[in-house]
Amino acid sequence: MATKKAAARRGATKKVEKQPKRKIQLRLPAWMSVNTLGWAVLPVVLLGLFFGGRQMMDQWLIERIEVKGNLVVWSPDDIKNQVSWVLGDGFYSADLNSVYDSILNMPLIHNVQVRKRWPDRIEIDVSEDIPMAVWNGSQIIGVNGDLMSIPEHFNVDKLAAIDGNNEYLDESIKSFRLVQQVMGGSDIKIQRLDISDTGSMSLHLSNEWDVFIGSAHLEKRALRLKKLLTGLPADEVSAVDLRYGKGAAIQWRTEQEKG
Repeated sequence: MATKKAAARRGATKKVEKQPKRKIQLRLPAWMSVNTLGWAVLPVVLLGLFFGGRQMMDQWLIERIEVKGNLVVWSPDDIKNQVSWVLGDGFYSADLNSVYDSILNMPLIHNVQVRKRWPDRIEIDVSEDIPMAVWNGSQIIGVNGDLMSIPEHFNVDKLAAIDGNNEYLDESIKSFRLVQQVMGGSDIKIQRLDISDTGSMSLHLSNEWDVFIGSAHLEKRALRLKKLLTGLPADEVSAVDLRYGKGAAIQWRTEQEKG
């Protein structure tokens, strides 16, 4: 049986509209927004202003050094010469830490303050340690107990001499102070203090007495010495030995020694 094919539909074909091409849009991340970029650029601008300002300030140079303080061992010119290298440095870039260290490293300098004063000046305030004695003929002991080299120009002839093993340095300073303090009301001074390798101490006084104190009961023996200084004729005594529980052994001068 023959079948009839379905006839094709006739009429207008629906037109397919072309889709417009999509435009590619670049979107910046949030961190690259205008406001954020402004904050990112700001440090760069500030840094430029900082270095630019520093360069402008360094057009002013350090031309003067002023020194003040109660100086005995050193003079203001000595201090200025020690840090003369800072002259000509820029006011802003001048290294005050190096100036401070250079002065503090000088013997017998105890305290230092360094300031800049606009527009061309450095001000230095200095205080000295007080020399107390000479240690083993080569170093100075200050009253604060510091051990320092001897300045080349400083005359140590009037200072007491302390000699001993380095391990007894602290003990020597303590003993010197104690005995000198006990004799404080007297004009007699310690000229030399010796400490042996066993820690035994002996003194030579300005009245020419040799005093043997030993290594124990220092304060009691120093008080006993003070009594002897006021009770004995100084020009008749050669040596005093205090290394006893009580009393002392006295060595008298001979007639030849007195003369």
